[in-house]
Amino acid sequence: MAKRIRGEGSIFFDEGKKLWTLVKTYDLPNGEKKQKRITGKTEKALRANIAKFEESLEQAKVITKNITLEKWIAEWLDAFVKPPVLKQKTYENYRDRLAYLLPLIGKRRLNTLTTKELQDVFKKLYAEGGAKNQGLAAHSVNRIRSYLKTALNSAIEHGLLAKNPVNATKRLAEKKAEIVVMNEQEVRRFLAIAKDGSYITFGITNPQYIKNNFGTQYLRKNYYNLVNLALATGMRCGELRGLSWDCVDFVAGNIKVEEQLVTTNDYADMYDDPKTYHSTRTIGIDKAVLDELREFKDYQNQYAELLGDRFLNEHNLIFTNTFGKPVSYTNFRKRCFLKMIGAAGISSRFTIHCMRHTHATLLLKAGVNISVVSKRLGHSSTTVTLNIYAHVLEEMEKTAADAWGKLLDTDE
Repeated sequence: MAKRIRGEGSIFFDEGKKLWTLVKTYDLPNGEKKQKRITGKTEKALRANIAKFEESLEQAKVITKNITLEKWIAEWLDAFVKPPVLKQKTYENYRDRLAYLLPLIGKRRLNTLTTKELQDVFKKLYAEGGAKNQGLAAHSVNRIRSYLKTALNSAIEHGLLAKNPVNATKRLAEKKAEIVVMNEQEVRRFLAIAKDGSYITFGITNPQYIKNNFGTQYLRKNYYNLVNLALATGMRCGELRGLSWDCVDFVAGNIKVEEQLVTTNDYADMYDDPKTYHSTRTIGIDKAVLDELREFKDYQNQYAELLGDRFLNEHNLIFTNTFGKPVSYTNFRKRCFLKMIGAAGISSRFTIHCMRHTHATLLLKAGVNISVVSKRLGHSSTTVTLNIYAHVLEEMEKTAADAWGKLLDTDE
């Protein structure tokens, strides 16, 4: 049953969404009226949320309506984006991308920004943005546009703005990023080179100066198992860096992905939940990769005993540097991964993340159900997987007619 509240509407229970709800009408700075849907799991929670919203409206009245974009972005980031509201990495993405706007229009009052002006700003960032004025990628500019739209929508909700000028702007045309993958033969060659460690001298004029002690031997075994597991599971680099031995079930033959290790601008390394809710998952591993891991675990224990107190693997990580600390993404990429692909004759456009794409592509080509591949990757839905790997399915479609013909071939 709906209940009246303060003459502004009715509290009612939304049977579909199972939420107590109030549709509240409030005034915008220009005198127009706007509605806000406020919800709560219980009536008590709803009333608390109503009180919070009304308090935010009162606070907005105190703020001058001539607030600048720079000031609003700073306040909005601090109140609605900064941890614990969103993840640290997400907060930094918002903050750092929106910072591109501040030298251009940061001093402008919110209520004076126009759609035409913002469209021109986005074009300018595409042509001249960046530290060296080399121009930002269309994808980056579109991200800035999206974040600004969100920030200004929040300004509207707090009574600081009547209309969002970003809404009528247009996204810049983006070129679909090419997905670079290895084929089966290239994967075998790449893993063979990664395992024997010969890549370490690739591109080196005087190989005799390369150190070959037990520390470098440990790193070679360490990084071989990292790329071997990356290709076998499709795990993200942050998930691999944060993976502990506690997450490996040698009996069941699987790995549990429960957290990731991320590097941010504000923090060197920090443990975080996986990228999305569906990224927390269990991935099956084949026997050969599992045997390699078991062998490396024994080797790591021996190495740790050799180093004693100098090897401090506090989080029981699978992949570490020579002293038990987390693997540095930059060091791994520059000192080992680039040499691996160079020595294996793999395209220089093949990145660490491309190992994830390779895993998915080869499984799809092998006929593995897309829902299975999607779960292994930790995607939120098969739609995400379809959008990324549409090119693979298009190639497979070409063979569908032949496959159908063979199914009905009575001569066989």
